[in-house]
Amino acid sequence: MKLWWPIVPWLPLVFFLSACQVTSGLVWRALSLGNGIQPTGVSCPVLGTCFVVGQGGLILRTTNGGSTWNQLNLVNGSPALANFNLTAISCPTSLLCYITGNQGLILETPDGGQTFQTQYVTVNGNLTFNDVVCQVNGTPACVAVGNNNTIFILAQLQGPWTADLATQPGIGPANFNQVALFGQTIFISALSQSGQGVNGLVESLNGGTSFLLIPIPSGLASQGISGVACQSATLCLADGPGTVLLTNSGGQTWIPAGIPANTSGLGYLTGAGATSDGSFWAFGSSGALIQIPQLLTGNLGFGPGVAQTLPGNSVSFAVNAVSCEAQDECLAVAYSLSVPGQVYLSSIP
Repeated sequence: MKLWWPIVPWLPLVFFLSACQVTSGLVWRALSLGNGIQPTGVSCPVLGTCFVVGQGGLILRTTNGGSTWNQLNLVNGSPALANFNLTAISCPTSLLCYITGNQGLILETPDGGQTFQTQYVTVNGNLTFNDVVCQVNGTPACVAVGNNNTIFILAQLQGPWTADLATQPGIGPANFNQVALFGQTIFISALSQSGQGVNGLVESLNGGTSFLLIPIPSGLASQGISGVACQSATLCLADGPGTVLLTNSGGQTWIPAGIPANTSGLGYLTGAGATSDGSFWAFGSSGALIQIPQLLTGNLGFGPGVAQTLPGNSVSFAVNAVSCEAQDECLAVAYSLSVPGQVYLSSIP
């Protein structure tokens, strides 16, 4: 799953999270990943196998749960990614992954990272794809979103990408930050450009043929919506600075998630994730990382949000994405201005 927010060239951190249904923060310890690694996206398609992408064409793969990593940087047989900053990755299977980046880049690997092929590069060098999400079954197979109201659709896995030119009513000029996909239902979070347009969500119920504006009252999201994630076509979370909202009606109505007002990082949220154990995650700058576990209690069956305390100077962290290998093993990526790249293993206290 995670981008979705403007990429800032900070030095990163990579975190393993335990996604068990817990009501207290996790305990963390750091393992070395290597200096100069700047990850921005992560996808774990099966237990033990994860892919991480990042700045400067970074592509890493682990097949042993993160104990060791291999760097993969070949496209069409040559190291051609150094000038690209990769922003997101989605792996519908253990072999097939799609990667987005700046300069309008979309990559595909059909063989688990042994080879990569360029699927799309726009002539507009200013275009950045911020997020990509795929599904094994359903049409469309993948959706990629980016700046300047950009939406690209992959109708079938390993097919051609096409620009979605359907009108997005009411949203105005916007940068599309995150996307969620279930069947033919597409949710996209939008950030207005230069004070123009409406911060909010756009939704398609027909695979991108047409879109609707999802209005969220300013009283619920006073600083706008920047992240969206879904567990189904109707059960979704949307967040932004100081705001975490849940819907079980496909966006028709929203209620605040059970997040204590004094929760660390609540005011810095920029993105959202949905993991395989049924949990939602809200994350962002200044080390903001909050799990909203599925406990069959609280709002819509989700327990109170649990802020995670990361070791070190957490105010310099900007958490960027979360993906799960299994119920109790997840991976999230984040940046730091001052700390070298790390892997953080977590456990329940």
